[in-house]
Amino acid sequence: MSTKEQVLALLKSSGNNYLSGQEIADKIYVSRAAVWKAIKTLEKEGYVIDAITNRGYRIKTESQSISASSITRYLNMDIVGNMDVLYLANVDSTNEWAKRYSSDNYGRVSVMIADSQTKGKGRKGRDFYSPAGTGIYMSLLLYPESMPQQSAIYTCMMADCVCEAIKEITGIDTQIKWVNDIYYQDKKIAGILTEGITSMEDGKLQYLIIGVGINIYKPYDGFPEDINKSAGFLLDTIAKEDVRSRICAAVINRFMSCYSDPMDRSFIEGYRAKSMLIGKYVKMLTPGHDKKMSKGYALVLGVDDDCHLCIRYEDGTEDTLSCGEVSVVKY
Repeated sequence: MSTKEQVLALLKSSGNNYLSGQEIADKIYVSRAAVWKAIKTLEKEGYVIDAITNRGYRIKTESQSISASSITRYLNMDIVGNMDVLYLANVDSTNEWAKRYSSDNYGRVSVMIADSQTKGKGRKGRDFYSPAGTGIYMSLLLYPESMPQQSAIYTCMMADCVCEAIKEITGIDTQIKWVNDIYYQDKKIAGILTEGITSMEDGKLQYLIIGVGINIYKPYDGFPEDINKSAGFLLDTIAKEDVRSRICAAVINRFMSCYSDPMDRSFIEGYRAKSMLIGKYVKMLTPGHDKKMSKGYALVLGVDDDCHLCIRYEDGTEDTLSCGEVSVVKY
């Protein structure tokens, strides 16, 4: 365990009793300066810690801590079943962690959750900025009996579930930018990355990984310059309740409920209702549509039952997009 984790464990075990910095230092064999540094790190991660001269430290609230236990207590076990709920403070990528986990635990439906990522993955090789203490970074490891082309369904299913979970816990309405981005106040606050491995024998998915990143709070040091104008966050102030754990659990509950019934496509109506593209003109950024791209812009007509984007080009022809990206334009 790191010094921070040892300090946290001692504070939790002490309950409402104060522990002096020297007591903590003596118990874990570190300096008082190391204890002070650990306390400051915990505060950055959302813990509210009372510090009183000549008495010491105690945790006032664990409102923003996130862990396997803090999430599990909000899960509906009748829905999620015997799912592995795994947590690490820091990983390279929860999607990559899920791939490694599957190699030794094939067939185990699992969710990987991290407090931070060093190489968070976005679409097209982009990074997803994942600092500690302010966001949700998780990946679901699934084993659906479906073909690769059906992956978009799961991405859209997750997008709707993320929006519904955010609404349930915070009361905030968000929008979906096809196919995998969640927006609030015209800024991206969440992204979804779906990856899968296909069997060479029957062409079906061997496993599917759906990664989700949500910016709950503004990062302590702000967003990097390259995304500062486009990235957003949900809440301006630290919530009293454990919002990150509750949203995380609500996403899992909602998604697994939809996932358990392959015939239920009711989420598509929710996805359509939350679309920020329908009725707007977009610029095509979609591989494989080079001829169509030469026609310029397209009007978004809707989203079909397979979660394809329905569009009309400037010449009046209509098409559906199953993958790729579009950008909203003023027209």
